[in-house]
Amino acid sequence: MASIEFEKQAQKFVRPHLNDVAWPTVILGLVCIGAFLAVTYMGFAGIIPLWLGLILNSFILYADQTPLHEAVHGNIAGRHKKFMWLNHTIGFLCGFILIHEYKMFRVMHTLHHRDTNNPEFDPDVWIFSKSSIGVILRCLTIPLSYHFYFFKNIFLNKEYRAEVIHVFLVYWALYSIITWFILFGYWMEIIVLWVIPHFIGSGLIIYFFGYLVHPEEHQDRYTNTRILEFKGGLAPILNFVWFFQTFHLIHHLYPRIPFYKYPAVYRDLRPILLKQGSQILEMGDLKKHLPDLGDKAVAGS
Repeated sequence: MASIEFEKQAQKFVRPHLNDVAWPTVILGLVCIGAFLAVTYMGFAGIIPLWLGLILNSFILYADQTPLHEAVHGNIAGRHKKFMWLNHTIGFLCGFILIHEYKMFRVMHTLHHRDTNNPEFDPDVWIFSKSSIGVILRCLTIPLSYHFYFFKNIFLNKEYRAEVIHVFLVYWALYSIITWFILFGYWMEIIVLWVIPHFIGSGLIIYFFGYLVHPEEHQDRYTNTRILEFKGGLAPILNFVWFFQTFHLIHHLYPRIPFYKYPAVYRDLRPILLKQGSQILEMGDLKKHLPDLGDKAVAGS
């Protein structure tokens, strides 16, 4: 099936999902921001132990990336330009607490979509390693890798001059806040409740949304990401805690679709994707076989 024919068929299923303001994403973003501030306050005030705050904030920041990511693609406003202020506000605030500056992340993520799995241009290829330990270490250090990529490829690029100035101002504010807390004796609290969760949350994000759903060896539009098709009673739970990035191929093909609509779009597009040779991995019923995480490649293997 030619690509143009694929697009004609696919657009019939995609268009109905592109119009609305993504209020569920707005709610998720506000919940993440509120939860992060509440846990951080309770940690500073001694209401909860710092170790518990570290764990909670790590998972909160993991969730926080989804509204940030949706804002980067303009998916919160959808086709309603009058809501772009809301889109950018949610993106900026979610990026701020994750210590991923909104505009910097937008530039980096756009490059990832443009050159997915390209070792020269995709900033996310840092995570690929020949060993499991290497993958874990690279995922946990992805924020440092992003900074290195930014200075190497974007900082002196005239195309991004406005973004670079904005990024520096926001990071100046971020690191000033962190430095202020350290200088006033709250170094333990700020490191345990914000800095370490930043690295853990970022590591979880890039592992589940990057490493597990991007076949390193493929760069073609229909095979550079995959579908993880879970079966059984745990499938809805796994898809939910993964924020539906188990259907990551849908996102790469049509990044303007809100994340919570991926399953519906996938059900319609599955026959077409199979004809395109897309990689769909049937993960089996994990409720029956929890120790066995083996998968079965349906297509594109």
